[in-house]
Amino acid sequence: MAEPVRKSRGGQKGRSGPPGNLNAARHGLTAWLRRRALPLNKQHVARFVQDYRAGLLECKGGEDGATEVEKALIENAARAFGACLLILEEAKVRGMVRKVDSTWDLSPGFARLVGFLNAERMALATVGVERRSRDVTPSLQDLLAEAAEDGDGG
Repeated sequence: MAEPVRKSRGGQKGRSGPPGNLNAARHGLTAWLRRRALPLNKQHVARFVQDYRAGLLECKGGEDGATEVEKALIENAARAFGACLLILEEAKVRGMVRKVDSTWDLSPGFARLVGFLNAERMALATVGVERRSRDVTPSLQDLLAEAAEDGDGG
């Protein structure tokens, strides 16, 4: 009996695995959003998520400065951020409020926004991204000294 002919399920030469494989993706979330999760008319959200993720990583010292746990938490925050953007965009199209009998209610999608906002907040709090104070230039002492000089010279 002859061996049945099998079609190769391998990917292209020089690539790891079949096309669409995300094993070697440097930024898996971005690739996943662009290839699988978002329809073509929502692809613009992936750019905002990528910029958001890059900003959070920069707060932690870049790719090399963040630990693997911090990177995972940043990915979680970025996913929640993307979901919030999609919900808000859809709420603009469909409306945030719907009539229910003689009263009103938030649309079901918009009502879930709070959950995604909380998920993002918790990921950010856990990763330790907080607002930092900046050095004010000129300092308070410099401003007071300048005000005293202006008051004495006039």
